[in-house]
Amino acid sequence: MVQKILIIDDNIEVRENTSELLQLAGYETVTSCDGKQGLEAIRTSKPDLILCDISMPVLDGFGVLQAIQNIPTAATIPFIFLTSKSEMSDMRKAMDLGADDYLTKPYTGDGLLKIVSARIKKNGLIKKAMEETQVVNGTITLSYEQDDYQALLENKPVKKIRKKGFVYSEGDSANSLYFLRTGKLKIFKSNESGKEYIIDLLKEGDFFGYTALLEDSDHKESVMAIETAEVVMVPKQDFFQYLQGDNTMSMTFIKFLSRNLTIAEDKLIKLAYNSARKRVAEALLFVAGKSGADNKNEITFELNRENLSSLAGISPESVSRHLTDFKDEGLLESNGGTMKIRDIKKLENIKN
Repeated sequence: MVQKILIIDDNIEVRENTSELLQLAGYETVTSCDGKQGLEAIRTSKPDLILCDISMPVLDGFGVLQAIQNIPTAATIPFIFLTSKSEMSDMRKAMDLGADDYLTKPYTGDGLLKIVSARIKKNGLIKKAMEETQVVNGTITLSYEQDDYQALLENKPVKKIRKKGFVYSEGDSANSLYFLRTGKLKIFKSNESGKEYIIDLLKEGDFFGYTALLEDSDHKESVMAIETAEVVMVPKQDFFQYLQGDNTMSMTFIKFLSRNLTIAEDKLIKLAYNSARKRVAEALLFVAGKSGADNKNEITFELNRENLSSLAGISPESVSRHLTDFKDEGLLESNGGTMKIRDIKKLENIKN
């Protein structure tokens, strides 16, 4: 597959020379003469890498970089600044904004091709790792075929956890990687008064407990069974030996940590600014996304009011009021602990 490079520079000579060099090396090129046109080209051409000048009319390179970080389909595209020697003092700002690299003008054809090739290759490895994860309603779960990790789980002890039993608690030493073989678990944190905030819900086939292992720290959260569960425990030493022998899985766990941080920040923003009604809707969608149901418009799952309250970060009484409203609006059905979302799209479109 031919890789596509977008060149954004107001200097026509630089654009044409850079484009010619890349085309001779087998790349496809798209060019833009300023930042505004460059953003349009990013949306329409979907490049594999962006080369962008800093000083340009209409919108400079810093503005382009900041703008694409708000475009989900473009945020992960490798971004390389083209800079003159007089602008080298701006490079710290460029890297702080998230640039992947920079080239100083005038640059040689060899230098250009080396940096482009290296960045595209690195991004390809990251994409491969990302393809082995699933993102559902803001929650990431590992999605390997069983054969991919069977060797890791083989002949490892299995712990049976009763409903409301703990796999581990906040502050416990991290000695194992865990794999949920059957059942359902919740990951949560508690404040000083004992009030819970659910961070994630785990289903069969999920790994967990790796954050503390990779950080070499104690567990910063607790994990409890929502229903009777079986958990495979992989000793810490075995986990690290496996990572050393499997670069793809190692990369995936690292990427997983990075994305979890982004999702945690997003959740904090929603807790701070979303209304209680919107937060209950988000919590319902979060659980629905973890159910793995085939019908994407109507989804049925089990969750009690207390756990929904812990997910939404509001009182059980407030959750009950909003659930009643959703039922009256025809968005939700409930019977005991069983809930059925009748219209996913309408629930997603609920405003503050």
